[in-house]
Amino acid sequence: MMFRINEIKLKIKMKEIELLFYPIITFIFLVFVPTHVAAQDYMNSNLPVEDRVEDLLSRMTVKEKVAQLNSVSLRISAQLEEGFSTESQTIHEQLANGIGMVENTLDHNLPAESVAAVNRIQKYLKEKTRLGIPAIVGSEALHGHAGKNSTVFPTPLAMACSWNMELVEQAFNIIGREARVRGANEAHSPVLDIGRDPRWGRIEETYGEDTYLTTRMAKAAIAGMQGGTNGNPGKTHIIASPKHFAGYGQVTGGRNFAHTEIDEKVFIDEILPPFKEAIQESGALGIMASHCEVGGVPAHGNKWLLTDLLRNEWGFKGIVVSDYNDIKRLEEFHHVVATVEDAAALALHAGLDVDLPSGVAYRSLEKVIEKNPSLLSNLDRSVGRILRLKFMLGLFENTHVDAKMAAELSGCEEHVKVAEQLATESITLLKNKNNLLPLNEKKLKTIAVIGPNAKSHELGVYAVPNDNTVSILEGLKERVGNRVNIIYEEGCKIARFSNNGQEDICTEYSLLEENESIEKAVNAAKASDVAIVCIGGTVQESKEAAYAVGIKGDRATLDLLGNQKELVMRIAATGKPIIIVLMGGKPYAIPEIVQKTDAMLSTFYLGQTNGSAISRVLFGEDNPSGKLAISFPASVGQIPIHYSQKANGFYKDYVDLDTQPVFAFGHGLSYTNFTYSDLNIAKESFEINEEVTFRLRVKNTGEIAGAEVVQVYFRDMVASVTRPNKLLVRFKKLWLEPGEEKTVLFTIKPTKDLSFTGIDMEKTCEPGEFKLMIGGASNDIQLEGNFWLK
Repeated sequence: MMFRINEIKLKIKMKEIELLFYPIITFIFLVFVPTHVAAQDYMNSNLPVEDRVEDLLSRMTVKEKVAQLNSVSLRISAQLEEGFSTESQTIHEQLANGIGMVENTLDHNLPAESVAAVNRIQKYLKEKTRLGIPAIVGSEALHGHAGKNSTVFPTPLAMACSWNMELVEQAFNIIGREARVRGANEAHSPVLDIGRDPRWGRIEETYGEDTYLTTRMAKAAIAGMQGGTNGNPGKTHIIASPKHFAGYGQVTGGRNFAHTEIDEKVFIDEILPPFKEAIQESGALGIMASHCEVGGVPAHGNKWLLTDLLRNEWGFKGIVVSDYNDIKRLEEFHHVVATVEDAAALALHAGLDVDLPSGVAYRSLEKVIEKNPSLLSNLDRSVGRILRLKFMLGLFENTHVDAKMAAELSGCEEHVKVAEQLATESITLLKNKNNLLPLNEKKLKTIAVIGPNAKSHELGVYAVPNDNTVSILEGLKERVGNRVNIIYEEGCKIARFSNNGQEDICTEYSLLEENESIEKAVNAAKASDVAIVCIGGTVQESKEAAYAVGIKGDRATLDLLGNQKELVMRIAATGKPIIIVLMGGKPYAIPEIVQKTDAMLSTFYLGQTNGSAISRVLFGEDNPSGKLAISFPASVGQIPIHYSQKANGFYKDYVDLDTQPVFAFGHGLSYTNFTYSDLNIAKESFEINEEVTFRLRVKNTGEIAGAEVVQVYFRDMVASVTRPNKLLVRFKKLWLEPGEEKTVLFTIKPTKDLSFTGIDMEKTCEPGEFKLMIGGASNDIQLEGNFWLK
């Protein structure tokens, strides 16, 4: 009996021990034993995404959660042994608990290299980490996926000049597919900053100076990149993360990283709308925070911006990622916190989800949460957001990418054709004296191709070398063959660019150094029927001035560097017809050159088909249809010169110059002519909640087919606060055959399109009189009409 009692006691004791140690054993199992069991709810693809997120989140340790908000920059080689033996220690340390995002793995790689690297990383995460959570692979895709031999389209400032939203969406659809097939899942693109200061080195990354045009471009780019506007890129496209939220384009003096001084009403009415539309209309799933501050509060620590406005008011459901190392800079640059740990806490509380590119601040989050447990709920919210996207992307089901498919799709012939079409439509004809253009090949014996950009293969920023890039000289030679003789002379260089290990150095050539080469160019012009002079800038003189102190990219002037002006003036003195092809990352202030030239094209950077597109336009194979997305000043001293300033902004001229640009926003000529007529506003007055409809007719009165961008501007005649003198509210690109006439119908929604921030800082649309102004440019108004809101 005693034995039986002892046996029962022993069993009870064993049960107590089992109950005591079961949680410990379970914990050890969860922490140290890889579990890849399909029966787990989060691995069941048939369950709703929210259920999977909740299940996975419940299984994660704090350390694993923190890892999901971190990123790692892995520039690994495709030739690494299985298991990353060359960098095994670093890889194991950085990926041991999983990782949220991987950065810089695809940059500059060929398709096969990208695929091999991504497959190894994802395989490691799936097989060697406890929960097998895949990574989101981030990438750059400003105007093409930043992998070698991806299709390269025109830079954003160039493609905005096309005013063709369907073509832009098609281009970004290609960009999204090419990025995904190489292993990318997200892109830090598009840039939705409003670009109004051409001194800023990043101006070419923007869609120009206008809020409405930028908003339309944003919608097209995001819909293309994500494969639609339903907010789910699925397994074929990628997450778009518009940047830089918000106000970055307004850095003081055009100096990168400088503070911003933005009127609160301007911020709400002109800076924020592209981002709002990107989220609510296009379904953007990512947002990248801005380097800068607004009202003294850095974006990366701004809870009002990243949570109250972005999520609570606008309904954003995606992830907010940091710009590179900017969480840490809350401490070291903005000085709003004392330590990196404090920076991490501030950013997490503000609503910043992922620390790019290598988690320099968020690595401390485990320690931060230990000290401040209330942040655990913020941690869970952010982790849930990134897990949600990983499930939506289908990464738990399949992360494998195929090298053959990547090679076949990247830069394929079909994609390059779209790139060339967009490049052609992005070219803007600024001047065409005596209809010099298009050139008639049959009337030409010799063409002089001159200038430092004639042989340039530059693609613009955030693009990598492409084996299939066509220079202007190459495009012209291919176009005319041996039917027209081409003489090439460089004439001059732009400048010497170097780095002494501490800072970028730009040294301009003296006239003495280049006098002989300029003279050769002059002689070439004399021996030709026409001179095509290719001038402008390079990515070295206009680029992102990165954070390191010595990296420079902004300009104090908008003059052409070096002896380019001298080159043009001396060629002009020959009396031979001159065509300027202006290529670079910004609008330049060159009124004297404009005056001396006969014809002029603005191209910015057109991508890999640069030379082919330009030659097609020069010889009339395509009729130019570009319209400027940014104004060209006569002098840097005129800045700001964007068209949409208030009426008093242009009230006074300078002593030495007027306030008008050389070329205004929306300007662009054609080889044909268009007339506007018969503006008909549906009625004289409308209710505020009623749609305003109007129609007009546009006719091609020339002898060749062409496209016209019909631009609709409005003015609020009397308002409770001062309003812009003119604002773009609608546009439509029309293709018309010779003699063809079309009726164009427009609809405006007053409560959305005519509203503004009122005297009480609330959005309002006030009753009163409005003027419509319609034409081919902001300074070329052909039709006017008024209506009333009541």
